[in-house]
Amino acid sequence: MSDPEAWLSMALSLEAGMTGYADESEAEQEIENLLRLAADAGLPKVFGELGSFLWHVRESDDEAYPWLLRAAESGNAAAMNLVGDIHDFRDESDEAVAWYEKGAALGDEQAAASLAAFRGMEQRG
Repeated sequence: MSDPEAWLSMALSLEAGMTGYADESEAEQEIENLLRLAADAGLPKVFGELGSFLWHVRESDDEAYPWLLRAAESGNAAAMNLVGDIHDFRDESDEAVAWYEKGAALGDEQAAASLAAFRGMEQRG
Protein backbone atom coordinates (compact mmCIF):
# COMPACT_ATOMS: atom_id res chain seq x y z
CA MET A 1 0.00 0.00 0.00
CA SER A 2 1.38 3.41 -0.93
CA ASP A 3 -1.51 5.76 -0.15
CA PRO A 4 -0.77 8.49 2.43
CA GLU A 5 -4.50 9.00 3.07
CA ALA A 6 -4.87 5.29 3.86
CA TRP A 7 -1.85 5.42 6.19
CA LEU A 8 -3.40 8.35 8.04
CA SER A 9 -6.76 6.61 8.26
CA MET A 10 -5.15 3.43 9.60
CA ALA A 11 -3.15 5.38 12.18
CA LEU A 12 -6.23 7.25 13.39
CA SER A 13 -8.20 4.00 13.61
CA LEU A 14 -5.48 2.37 15.67
CA GLU A 15 -5.22 5.43 17.89
CA ALA A 16 -8.98 5.46 18.49
CA GLY A 17 -8.77 1.90 19.76
CA MET A 18 -6.13 2.63 22.36
CA THR A 19 -7.19 2.56 25.99
CA GLY A 20 -4.19 4.00 27.77
CA TYR A 21 -4.29 1.19 30.30
CA ALA A 22 -2.56 -1.79 28.71
CA ASP A 23 0.93 -1.97 27.27
CA GLU A 24 0.24 -0.51 23.86
CA SER A 25 3.82 0.04 22.78
CA GLU A 26 3.40 -2.06 19.63
CA ALA A 27 0.31 -0.11 18.60
CA GLU A 28 2.06 3.17 19.39
CA GLN A 29 4.98 2.18 17.19
CA GLU A 30 2.66 1.18 14.34
CA ILE A 31 0.78 4.49 14.64
CA GLU A 32 4.02 6.45 14.59
CA ASN A 33 5.28 4.49 11.56
CA LEU A 34 2.06 5.12 9.63
CA LEU A 35 2.00 8.82 10.51
CA ARG A 36 5.63 9.23 9.52
CA LEU A 37 5.01 7.48 6.18
CA ALA A 38 2.12 9.82 5.42
CA ALA A 39 4.04 12.90 6.58
CA ASP A 40 7.13 11.93 4.61
CA ALA A 41 4.90 11.50 1.55
CA GLY A 42 3.97 15.17 1.99
CA LEU A 43 0.37 14.85 3.20
CA PRO A 44 -0.11 18.26 4.88
CA LYS A 45 -2.98 17.30 7.15
CA VAL A 46 -0.86 14.64 8.83
CA PHE A 47 1.81 17.09 10.03
CA GLY A 48 -0.28 18.17 13.01
CA GLU A 49 -1.33 14.59 13.78
CA LEU A 50 2.27 13.39 13.84
CA GLY A 51 3.39 16.36 15.91
CA SER A 52 0.57 15.84 18.39
CA PHE A 53 1.40 12.15 18.67
CA LEU A 54 5.07 12.86 19.29
CA TRP A 55 4.23 15.52 21.88
CA HIS A 56 1.51 13.65 23.77
CA VAL A 57 2.52 10.01 23.41
CA ARG A 58 6.28 10.14 22.95
CA GLU A 59 6.55 13.25 25.16
CA SER A 60 9.23 14.66 22.88
CA ASP A 61 8.97 18.38 22.30
CA ASP A 62 12.11 18.29 20.14
CA GLU A 63 10.63 15.75 17.73
CA ALA A 64 7.11 17.19 17.81
CA TYR A 65 7.98 20.84 17.28
CA PRO A 66 9.05 20.83 13.61
CA TRP A 67 5.93 18.91 12.57
CA LEU A 68 3.61 21.08 14.65
CA LEU A 69 5.26 24.25 13.40
CA ARG A 70 4.82 23.10 9.82
CA ALA A 71 1.12 22.44 10.48
CA ALA A 72 0.68 25.72 12.37
CA GLU A 73 2.31 27.74 9.63
CA SER A 74 -0.12 26.20 7.15
CA GLY A 75 -3.09 27.45 9.21
CA ASN A 76 -3.86 24.52 11.52
CA ALA A 77 -5.27 26.22 14.64
CA ALA A 78 -4.99 23.12 16.85
CA ALA A 79 -1.30 22.86 15.92
CA MET A 80 -0.89 26.55 16.82
CA ASN A 81 -2.15 25.73 20.29
CA LEU A 82 0.31 22.84 20.61
CA VAL A 83 3.19 25.00 19.40
CA GLY A 84 2.16 27.43 22.13
CA ASP A 85 2.14 24.58 24.65
CA ILE A 86 5.68 23.59 23.70
CA HIS A 87 6.87 27.19 24.08
CA ASP A 88 5.12 27.31 27.47
CA PHE A 89 6.81 24.02 28.44
CA ARG A 90 10.14 25.59 27.47
CA ASP A 91 9.37 28.73 29.56
CA GLU A 92 9.17 30.87 26.41
CA SER A 93 6.09 32.85 27.43
CA ASP A 94 6.13 35.50 24.70
CA GLU A 95 6.26 32.88 21.96
CA ALA A 96 3.58 30.79 23.69
CA VAL A 97 1.22 33.75 23.91
CA ALA A 98 1.84 34.66 20.26
CA TRP A 99 0.87 31.16 19.11
CA TYR A 100 -2.12 30.98 21.47
CA GLU A 101 -3.33 34.30 20.03
CA LYS A 102 -3.03 32.97 16.48
CA GLY A 103 -4.87 29.75 17.32
CA ALA A 104 -7.58 31.58 19.27
CA ALA A 105 -8.08 34.01 16.38
CA LEU A 106 -8.83 31.00 14.16
CA GLY A 107 -11.36 29.63 16.65
CA ASP A 108 -9.36 27.01 18.53
CA GLU A 109 -11.03 26.74 21.95
CA GLN A 110 -7.99 25.22 23.64
CA ALA A 111 -5.77 28.04 22.39
CA ALA A 112 -8.32 30.58 23.66
CA ALA A 113 -8.38 28.88 27.07
CA SER A 114 -4.57 28.80 27.24
CA LEU A 115 -4.42 32.46 26.26
CA ALA A 116 -6.99 33.38 28.92
CA ALA A 117 -4.97 31.45 31.52
CA PHE A 118 -1.79 33.31 30.54
CA ARG A 119 -3.54 36.65 30.71
CA GLY A 120 -4.98 35.73 34.10
CA MET A 121 -1.51 34.90 35.40
CA GLU A 122 -0.16 38.20 34.06
CA GLN A 123 -2.86 40.14 35.89
CA ARG A 124 -2.20 38.29 39.16
CA GLY A 125 1.58 38.35 38.76
